[in-house]
Amino acid sequence: MNCKLPTLVSAVVSFLFSGSVLAQETPKYDYVEAFKPFFYPQTGTETRSASGQPGHAYWQNSADYHLNVSLNEDKKEITGTAEITYTNNSPDQLNFLWLQLDQNLFAKNSRGNTVIPLSGSRNGANGEDLDGGYKIKSVKLDGAEVKYMVIDTRMQIDLPKELKAKGGIAKIKIEYSFISPAYGSNRMGIQNTKNGKIFTIAQWYPRMCVYDDVMGWNTLPYLGASEFYLEYGRITANITVPANHYVVASGELLNPKDVYSKEENNRWEQARNSDKTVMIRTESGMSKNQSSGTKTWKFKIEQARDFAWASSSAFILDAAKINLPGGKKSLAISAYPVEVSGERAWGRSTEYTKAAIEHYSQKWYEYPYPDATNVAGNEGGMEYPGIVFCHMNSAGEDLWGVTDHEFGHTWFPMIVGSNERVFGWMDEGFNTFINELSTKAFNNGEYYSKEKVSRAQSYMMNDNAAEPIMVGADNMKERSIGPLLYFKPGVGMGILREAILGPEKFDKAFRTYINRWAFKHPTPWDFFHTMENVSGEELNWFWRGWFFNKWKIDQAVKEVKYVNGDFKNGARITVENLGQLPMPTTVQIKFKDGTTNTVKLPIEVWKRNAEWTFKVDSKKEIDQVSLDPDAVVPDVNMKNNKWSSSDARPTEKINVKDFTGTYGNKESKLKIILTDKNGMLYGSAGGEQSFPLEYAGNNTFTFEDGHLTLTFSKDKKTISLAEGGREFKFNKE
Repeated sequence: MNCKLPTLVSAVVSFLFSGSVLAQETPKYDYVEAFKPFFYPQTGTETRSASGQPGHAYWQNSADYHLNVSLNEDKKEITGTAEITYTNNSPDQLNFLWLQLDQNLFAKNSRGNTVIPLSGSRNGANGEDLDGGYKIKSVKLDGAEVKYMVIDTRMQIDLPKELKAKGGIAKIKIEYSFISPAYGSNRMGIQNTKNGKIFTIAQWYPRMCVYDDVMGWNTLPYLGASEFYLEYGRITANITVPANHYVVASGELLNPKDVYSKEENNRWEQARNSDKTVMIRTESGMSKNQSSGTKTWKFKIEQARDFAWASSSAFILDAAKINLPGGKKSLAISAYPVEVSGERAWGRSTEYTKAAIEHYSQKWYEYPYPDATNVAGNEGGMEYPGIVFCHMNSAGEDLWGVTDHEFGHTWFPMIVGSNERVFGWMDEGFNTFINELSTKAFNNGEYYSKEKVSRAQSYMMNDNAAEPIMVGADNMKERSIGPLLYFKPGVGMGILREAILGPEKFDKAFRTYINRWAFKHPTPWDFFHTMENVSGEELNWFWRGWFFNKWKIDQAVKEVKYVNGDFKNGARITVENLGQLPMPTTVQIKFKDGTTNTVKLPIEVWKRNAEWTFKVDSKKEIDQVSLDPDAVVPDVNMKNNKWSSSDARPTEKINVKDFTGTYGNKESKLKIILTDKNGMLYGSAGGEQSFPLEYAGNNTFTFEDGHLTLTFSKDKKTISLAEGGREFKFNKE
């Protein structure tokens, strides 16, 4: 290829500086590192396309569950039978199966309890002394006893014969029991109230590990911090509890006439057609159900990766319909004790639930379940398909926030089934991001206050934060989980939307990602590929800096100069990228007459430059130049983001025509031709392309790209050209 240097460098170096080494300053920002190729570890495969969508031969296995369980309130014991129909859709024959036994986290000698520091943790049994973990009574395969091995929070079942590929079915039946912890790693537990205990029950049955095309069997142990990776299927559950209890659960209640009174069933029907909250069971109604014995509640949910439930004699229940964009209806339900009833607390829970789900359904993907139940428990907040647990003491803005967040998890990871055990940011971070938009939309922004992302840089980019986002929850300090799984990836998505792609391109790409991977198992690279392919933008520099590394953003206004010292000629503004993570740069120029002008520099500016100078064509005096005026980027040094006229050094005005002409050097025979182009001095040499010269004062002009300085004598008859510590004289002809 033919590559000419369009500057004086090519001419002057060839004539004057042969053999010399050009002195160059190494910038802090390495643009080659930021934009280097080969970000993706592999090209597309039959199962995962390079475009980010499932490949033509994509497969995933499925697990259907039929669960029978009973609650002994006094013993706090769950006794159950799990019947699992596991379908092997993979191209591989399987000679063993792996299951998750998450309750084993609460056994005294579990790995999760062992790694809890002396300072304490929200994970594990939280210091409770209990005989926790599963008691396995029997394990059968296709009706026969089978050999199995329990390893901490996992069970491996050896198969008498290989499970066939592409459709082989295994039927597993496990009988078990366990004692419920009072505070189960902030994901389940038992809350005391004046009208009885509230049992919030999760991770309560053996669940199949995922076998996929990425890792094969995914068998990382459950340590408490990292969450779950699960297969999809149909789940039915028969839940037997004391007769005075009310049960809410994932999915649709199949036998309402058996468990609710006629009056309560009538109220349920009213709620299904009401946008206003309808009371189903009130405080005064608690005295009406003093039954002894037990009741069995039956539920069903489709396309689900998990199932949770709650049971209590203390529940107040209310509900309202949820309007979905496709014309279907769902039902928002709240279950809470009388202690937190009323409009200032859980009395608005159903309103919050309805609003959140309607927003996300309209914005991203339609809610897939018949019910959405919010339960007041002792968890800070935890999500499951069709049901969430939120702390009973949450109220007002806090209750909106936790309700919105936990139901936001319906989309990540209940619909888009990413691997939370490894990539927790793909559910927590994405959810944190969509929560911001939902809160802005709720009730005309009742609880919304725009956060200036620029002020959060110390929280996200602190040198003491030892880990990058991609390492996962089990591989980072517990104090890092909030910043690195929730906040930083959530902010990153906001930056991608507001500062890099723009809302229209981002929203289209993000919706495409959700639609492509609904009820499937995407990896981070599937997400990255989708966002790039749909938006049409190269983004590997952002993924590399924000998710894989701890690169900082630091852009600055380096200099503002009026052309030839006169603001009527316009201004030359120089910005620089000091941090390793580049960003598209928004520059706002505020003039002294109060008007403003905004210049947007694309990311391509930083693909081969550490600083960039552009001209503002204006005849007005500048008062202030600032970067990122809407504060959407977390810059680590806000002090260098502004230039004020009070910082400007006075420069004399010049007439460019006084410096034009032809200047020669006798030794080299080289001529430099200086011309006036619209009030700007341009030079050329040896027939090369002309280059702009910037006036620096005292009859001196510079061309920074070429590291050249031209200084004129007072009579403008000679030029002293300096480069690389050497100096040459040119005389006017």
